[in-house]
Amino acid sequence: MSKEYAEQLFLQEKPTLALLAIWSLQKTYASVITKEINSTFAHTTKILAKMEDHGLVQFSVEGRVKYVELTDHGYRVVDALKNLIMAIEGETPEELHEEHSTETGEEETGSVDEARKATLDHIDRLHQQIMTTYKDLAENNTELQVMRMKIGPFSRDIQLLLNSIEENEDLIDDEGLDKLTEIQNIFDLVMKQ
Repeated sequence: MSKEYAEQLFLQEKPTLALLAIWSLQKTYASVITKEINSTFAHTTKILAKMEDHGLVQFSVEGRVKYVELTDHGYRVVDALKNLIMAIEGETPEELHEEHSTETGEEETGSVDEARKATLDHIDRLHQQIMTTYKDLAENNTELQVMRMKIGPFSRDIQLLLNSIEENEDLIDDEGLDKLTEIQNIFDLVMKQ
């Protein structure tokens, strides 16, 4: 498959929604994705075949069910899509870091301070995104499956934050811990209903 074709694939709504649905559901099958993205089964299987050709998904057969899940490359593409969405909304991690450094006029003193600041900034951004997304979905009485598709992709970011904080508790303060707890509670509320 040509590079141009890969770009065209992910600049379309259904393939992007399919990839995000697979990510939020982890291991699923084509008929579930078909419902999630409001498509036909034939179109969904065509999309999945193209994704497999690009190394984004892999299939496994268990009994009579053919499951699909993301590959490591697929996870990287989902991360890139999330960054694209953040950029479209006008927030990129680099811009936020530059704005904060310019506002404070201070230079960071040491890698621990830099890591702490980066962690707290990440928590702030994630908190804002999840809370805004959840509030919009709740106000519009959005169906649970759609809410899961919108909130589910944040699971990896939450887990990465938890892992880094577990390795070094100095990376977070009480306010950051409160925000992270609130993020986890919203995520659990939506994903475990």
